[in-house]
Amino acid sequence: MHTNVNDTNYSYIGIIMLACLFAPVFVYASVDSDADGLSDEQEIVYQTDPHNPDTDGDGYKDGEEVEYDYSPLLGEGKHMNESDADKDGLNDWLERWFGSDMGKTDSDGDGFPDYDEVMKGYSPASTTSTRLFDRKVVVDRTEQRLNFYVDGVKIHNFPASTGNPGTPTPDGEYHMMRKVAKKSYVGPGYDLPGVTWNVEFSPMYYIHTAYWHNDFGKRTHSHGCVNLREDDAKVIYEYIDETVPIVVTGETPAGFVVGT
Repeated sequence: MHTNVNDTNYSYIGIIMLACLFAPVFVYASVDSDADGLSDEQEIVYQTDPHNPDTDGDGYKDGEEVEYDYSPLLGEGKHMNESDADKDGLNDWLERWFGSDMGKTDSDGDGFPDYDEVMKGYSPASTTSTRLFDRKVVVDRTEQRLNFYVDGVKIHNFPASTGNPGTPTPDGEYHMMRKVAKKSYVGPGYDLPGVTWNVEFSPMYYIHTAYWHNDFGKRTHSHGCVNLREDDAKVIYEYIDETVPIVVTGETPAGFVVGT
């Protein structure tokens, strides 16, 4: 009796199909060694201990804390934006937002720190030379604050002193006209030499350091310029350029002091 070749092929196919049908199925799931709600891979991301469900010992599992934006590293009810695991200037919440490594100061290894890249509008998680994120400075006259935004996220919230009620900081949208590292301001009743980190955003109106008072965030204090503490003014000076809008908004406090 001769066996048909096609019959033989069908027999083999049938055997293979049966083998596949009854073969054990292996499902590869993320491993969570300490059963805290974070996989071991996520533990690496958040710099937590994969063998300790409560890394900071505050009574809450690491996964629970991350879910509700609390830091799994600090305890005491502190949030992720209060933790900077790698001390690179970007808090852990921002590291997650921009996709950078909470344990590295230079996530993409391109020689530029994560914080610098974000402040200049570049991705800290990619070596691309294309600027990806929009930036904006907002001066809030009502609250006497200056905020620096990247990708719609507030990176800095600095106390400021804007123009007094009789000489308010003009509202509107501006751009940097020029930077001057140090200059003097002279006018009726004032002579202020050696003022640092000056950013002109409208003719004769600057964002700059003010060394002659410490009322930042509390009251107005100028003839229209935006006064900042020196370290804060230096940040704006270093990272602003002509592409960054400077928006002055809110109402000047009628009685000089915030809330009046």
